[in-house]
Amino acid sequence: MNKNKTKVNNPEDAKVNVKVILAGLWAAHFLLWTFGDAISLMQGISKPAEDNLLLFVAIPTAIAQAGLIFLSLTGTAKVMRWVSILAALVFAVFNLGFLVDAHTGWQYLLGTAYLLFNALVIRYAWQWKSTVVPNTPVVEI
Repeated sequence: MNKNKTKVNNPEDAKVNVKVILAGLWAAHFLLWTFGDAISLMQGISKPAEDNLLLFVAIPTAIAQAGLIFLSLTGTAKVMRWVSILAALVFAVFNLGFLVDAHTGWQYLLGTAYLLFNALVIRYAWQWKSTVVPNTPVVEI
C-alpha cells in the first residue's frame, strides 16, 4: 500500500468581475437576437427588413447591444450598473412583444431565453457591490 499519495487539489472557481459577466450576458443576448432573426428569415416567417425598419430600428438596436458589450467592460461601475438595468428593462419590453407574437415552439423558447438574459442582467447589475481594498482609506465625495 502506497502511503505517499499525492493530494489532488480541488479546483476553485475564480471570482469573475461583474463587468465581464454583464459583457457576456449582453453578448449572449445579441447572439440570440441574431439567431432568432436568421431562423425567422430561413423559415419564411418574416420578410427581410424594409429600409425604414432597418435604418430606424435594426441598426440602432445592433449598435446599442454592441455598445453595451463594450461599455460593460470599459465603463465605470456606478454608471454601467444603472445603464445595464435600464437597457435590460427596455429590451425586456421588446422581448415580451416577441414572446406575445410567437407562433411556434422555438419562438416561445427563444423569447423565454431573451427574458431570462434580461433578468440575469438586472440581477447581476442590481447586486453589483463596490469593493474596497483592505488597508486602503475610503474617500467619500
